[in-house]
Amino acid sequence: MLIGTVPFGFVAGVAAITAGMTPLQGIALSVLSFSGIAQLIASQLIAVDSPVIVTVAAAFVVSLRFLMYSAALSPHIAHLPRKWRTLLSYVMTDQSFAAAIRHFSAPGERRHRHWHFLGAALTLYVTWQAAVAFGVLAGASVPSAWSLDFAVVLCFIALLVPAVKSRADLAAAIVAAVVALVAAGLPYRLSLVVASIAGIAAGMAIEMKREASK
Repeated sequence: MLIGTVPFGFVAGVAAITAGMTPLQGIALSVLSFSGIAQLIASQLIAVDSPVIVTVAAAFVVSLRFLMYSAALSPHIAHLPRKWRTLLSYVMTDQSFAAAIRHFSAPGERRHRHWHFLGAALTLYVTWQAAVAFGVLAGASVPSAWSLDFAVVLCFIALLVPAVKSRADLAAAIVAAVVALVAAGLPYRLSLVVASIAGIAAGMAIEMKREASK
């Protein structure tokens, strides 16, 4: 996961500077949000002078997936004190969630598995922040011919493919991809927001139909 995290973070740092942020603002965005896709969306919307409410709303919508992650992890960490749960919620990412849910689902002793979650998440956190800082320092001097932004796509493909385990998952992925392409011309880069909502709706519809047929 770190192999994909480093170029992803670097691209996020470069995107912040390219959007017109100062190095301090770019690093602050990363530290306060710690969400690669939200950072990239915010940077893209800032670059095209989108209204603040649109920028915040877009970041909020793409971050709704963390509600599902939290629901999936809740049975495993509900016994922890609030301080522990708050810390884990802050450092949780797509990658650390994927690692944690696999570890929590494995047989064996479960009481101390939150330490594995924290260790994996902190490793990703430190690596991410270092990569973003490096990208911020490099700024716009990185040649576009390097196509580092494609590393973001590869990172999420690596997370997506193992996660598609049901018809609902597959429907959500396909619908979101198609809608993102069709809506690519929407202003303020809203295509990703629309695609996310459409994908979630498609997945929920398939799942509800499956439950009703039982």
